[in-house]
Amino acid sequence: MPVETVATGSGSLEPRMSPRFSLKNGARALGLAMERRRHPRRFIQTDKTPWDRIYQDGIMSVRHYSLPPMARIPVGDEMIPVERHQHRRPLLLVPALGIHCWTFDLMPNRSMVRYLMARGHDVYLIDWGQPSKADRELDLNTYVNHWLPAAVEAVRDHTGAEDINLLGYCMGGLLNLMYLGGHPGAPVHSLATIASPVNFHKSGPFGIVFSLAAIPAMQVHDWFQVRLEPLDSKLFHIPANLLSWGFKLTNPPGLVQSYVDLWRNSADRDYLTEYMTMGQWFNDMVDYPGAVVREVIEKLILANSLADGRIKLADHEVDFANVTQDLLAIGGTSDRIVTLRAARDILKVVGSSEKRFEEAPGGHAGVFAGSKAPAHTWRIIADWLAARG
Repeated sequence: MPVETVATGSGSLEPRMSPRFSLKNGARALGLAMERRRHPRRFIQTDKTPWDRIYQDGIMSVRHYSLPPMARIPVGDEMIPVERHQHRRPLLLVPALGIHCWTFDLMPNRSMVRYLMARGHDVYLIDWGQPSKADRELDLNTYVNHWLPAAVEAVRDHTGAEDINLLGYCMGGLLNLMYLGGHPGAPVHSLATIASPVNFHKSGPFGIVFSLAAIPAMQVHDWFQVRLEPLDSKLFHIPANLLSWGFKLTNPPGLVQSYVDLWRNSADRDYLTEYMTMGQWFNDMVDYPGAVVREVIEKLILANSLADGRIKLADHEVDFANVTQDLLAIGGTSDRIVTLRAARDILKVVGSSEKRFEEAPGGHAGVFAGSKAPAHTWRIIADWLAARG
């Protein structure tokens, strides 16, 4: 039987054996198709790890996770022993905007939350909520200078810890950087980032377009003082369905291949469960607040401010030279959205004396939560954090 490599968008599933067609397989596939249509939640295994809400401010909240009593946890096809010793510094996970926070807890055997707890970390997670058009005025200042400091303090209050560790994915990593760059002396010991684009003009084809567009755009800005800020934020607000399609279209061949592989494995319940769970990430995204999108376009994409290590948020000056925490940055080797060059430039702008960049297999989603992430990205992060208490 032929072996197929299964891909869902930028994430990846394990290679599967394509079964030969038979009446029995056909009947099973038909039954599963009907069940998927009538009871889709049976196949979607997201957000299954127990948690309690310890803090809330508007749509933002902070979760504290607990690992059910067990000696080992499943990670892919392996069983990972649960460490009895717990590290003294709590770990706060910061998700990207535009996605649900449960991407850190996709399914019981593909959960970064469970893996990190099994490795002895006390895990907390920010839930940015689900912004609607009514929340379109949410800007970077709100996330960086209000919600992130409040979340850090909530974790410290809950644990009694003097300082904490931070881990951010994609935009979550950038929010962490801006928070530390604008708050020297923040009670944070170390920072890890995954696929966070410090230099937007080096993100492959996207970076070329961004850099070419920036030249005339910045000239217009200098000549006529044209700014995006006065424009209504509703013009920039990105609804969830549009964001979802935009993400999928970053890899059209992978999207087509995923549907082909779905058809080939339509009689395999385990495959369908993993496929639909990973697919939920891309099919069920959340709105991107208009004010943030406007700032990202003007300050991060056109001006490429983060590559220079400085950005102004409202009246708050951010300087990445103020980031002196130990730093670990990870980039995906096949990431089309945030290339290795775009992520590696973080090393040029921070003031950390201890800083490290690692490459890990996977695209933008795969490096974070794909089938190879536990053995690479997750293991690297857990080992690095363990050495820092």
